[in-house]
Amino acid sequence: MIYKINEVKNELVEKAYKEAMLDFNDFFGINWVDDTPNVVVLSNRKEIDAFYGCKTESFVVAFGKPGNLRNIYLLDNEKIEQESSHKKYSDEEYSRLVKHEICHLFYMSISKSNFRPVWLTEGVSIYLSGQLAENKPVKKFSDFIEFYACGGGGVYKEAGEAVKLLVENYGKDKLLNLIAQSKEIRSKEDFDKLFKEIYAFDLDYNNFNNLLMK
Repeated sequence: MIYKINEVKNELVEKAYKEAMLDFNDFFGINWVDDTPNVVVLSNRKEIDAFYGCKTESFVVAFGKPGNLRNIYLLDNEKIEQESSHKKYSDEEYSRLVKHEICHLFYMSISKSNFRPVWLTEGVSIYLSGQLAENKPVKKFSDFIEFYACGGGGVYKEAGEAVKLLVENYGKDKLLNLIAQSKEIRSKEDFDKLFKEIYAFDLDYNNFNNLLMK
């Protein structure tokens, strides 16, 4: 397919974009001011499928391409209710969605485009975008660690809270070190070893539940 893309004005996206670039430059310690990412706003499900590369589920409203730090793709905020399964999507939720996708690009820039484990990639974006405000509080961790190579709806329930606990208890430097060193990791077992080297405890649910109860 061939598409003709025109520049558009969207104050909601522009505001969220500027806030995200400022916040994430500070958190990740990156002075990303040149060749900053483009936001491609899509109008309908057909366009989402075309740019995604296959038929998407109705809940998909934003995405990026692994290894591509130049573009993020978003369903037009005015088309969310008509073109997705999300209903009553607020401006605040949409702003967090923009920030979530931009956060992935910062993550990939220091992980050298390694998105594994998926729970860490998604957890960082959920935590830093403010999307924890949309989730029910985690009462007990039970499944986020399983999302290493593949994603799924379940990863969003616990991963953000897990990352929050790591930052609040051990600071952001250890987290950034974990992300940076993950670029050399090729298996879940190797990542588990790296995690223990950095945090001095095993990556398991008991230890995260202990953090949760502090």
